[in-house]
Formats: sequence, structure tokens, C-alpha cells
Amino acid sequence: MAISSSNTVLGRTDTVATSAPGSVKIQILVPIYNEGENVRLLVENLRAEGVTFDTLKFVYDFDGDITLPIIAELNGVDSRITAEKNQFGRGVVNALRWGFKHSQPGPVIVLMGDNSDKLSIIPEMIALWQSGAVVVCPSRYMPGGEQHGGGLVKSTLSRVAGVTLKLLGFPTADATNNFKLYDGKWLAAQTVESLGGFEIALELCYKAFSQGQKMVELPSVWRDRTLGESRFRLFKWLPHYLRWYLRAVGAVLRSHF
Repeated sequence: MAISSSNTVLGRTDTVATSAPGSVKIQILVPIYNEGENVRLLVENLRAEGVTFDTLKFVYDFDGDITLPIIAELNGVDSRITAEKNQFGRGVVNALRWGFKHSQPGPVIVLMGDNSDKLSIIPEMIALWQSGAVVVCPSRYMPGGEQHGGGLVKSTLSRVAGVTLKLLGFPTADATNNFKLYDGKWLAAQTVESLGGFEIALELCYKAFSQGQKMVELPSVWRDRTLGESRFRLFKWLPHYLRWYLRAVGAVLRSHF
């Protein structure tokens, strides 16, 4: 497999539906770190849910990632499934920054490679984007949302942060969830400042809110991974989360005056 974003490969039979000719390009972006067989399961689950996409790009940090041979196999069947090396430095923030930088106008859906996200809501997310939303936020903490597993401390802090922001008037109760849809054109205009890890979702939600952009949520279900090892580092990244949480609180409070 050529490690690139090219989607034109002769002699292949694509097995996942794409957008209609002339319509927007639906892009799915997945940062990975030694996910292995999880990515095969992710592709199977996308197909099972009938999710339409034009590109499914896995962004990796190093050439020895054990996921790459599996992506190469998947690419041999469906050329829309590609891998691209992050050139900004290791870490999920840099992988997402790289993916955002090389995204196109249209909906950009960020998924995790651990199969924890509820893929069946993606068509509804795209419909909300079509109705004008710049950020679409699947929410574990709004009515109808659920979270299963993930550790007591991590899940409690995430829930408290999200629910308190929502009570103050923020548009979503789950700003820290990295399963999101962003408008690609809007993303291209943003400068990502996050340095730690997954706090990037909270940063982008804060910026969309501060700019007066339309941000909507819909209920989602999250289940802890069953394969592989999480790279989430709660106490290392907590100060970074706190920075953006406090900025979001300030932005909401200012909006009331």
C-alpha cells in the first residue's frame, strides 16, 4: 500500500458507498497507535451500520505501528481506506492536527480506533452538519446518552466537566468526547493550541462557541475498548483539560452579559 491520501487505485473494488457525484466529501479521520485488529473491526462496523464515506484516513506516528499491515490489506479491497504518517511529532494531538491540515471542505468525522463510539449515529451527524452545524457533538451525558466503563475517576471528571458547562449554558454536555464532526472549512481556519492529548476536542468546542458558531449535540453511547491498550493519560493531561474548561466557563459566563 502506498502511504498517501490518494483514492484512485486501478483494479480495486470499493465496497463502501460514497457520496453522490458532485456532493460534499465525507471524511473520516482516525488517529491510531498500535490498534492492530481493532481497525479491521472498525471497518466492518462501519459497513454493518451502512455508513457512507469518501475517505477513511488512519493517521499513525511511526513506521513500525502494527496496524499498518492490516490497513494495507483493507486498502487492497477499498482504496478509500488509507494510512498517512503524522509529520508534526508523536502524539494524538499532532496526529489530529496533521489530519485536520490535510482535510478538505465538508464534514470531517473524528473517530477513535478502539470501537468505543456509536457509529450508527453518523448519518444523523451529517444531517445536522447539512442543517448548518459547524460542530456536531455526540454526547454520553445528555438524556439518552450512556457510558459503559472507562474508569471511575476519568468518567466522573469528564461527566462533571461536561454537565457543569451545559448547566451554565454551553451547547453540549460532552465537550470532552473526541467523537465529533467538524466542518472542514471551519477547521482549516483554526490554530490548534492543545499540547497534551485529547483535550483538543474541548479546545475546538470552546473556540466554536466563542466565535458564535452553531454547535449541536445528540445522544450517543460509549463502551470501553475490548481489544488493545488505551493511550489516555488522565493525570498527565488533566492540567491541559483544566485550561480549556476554565476558558469555556469564562466564555459562557461572558455570553450572559
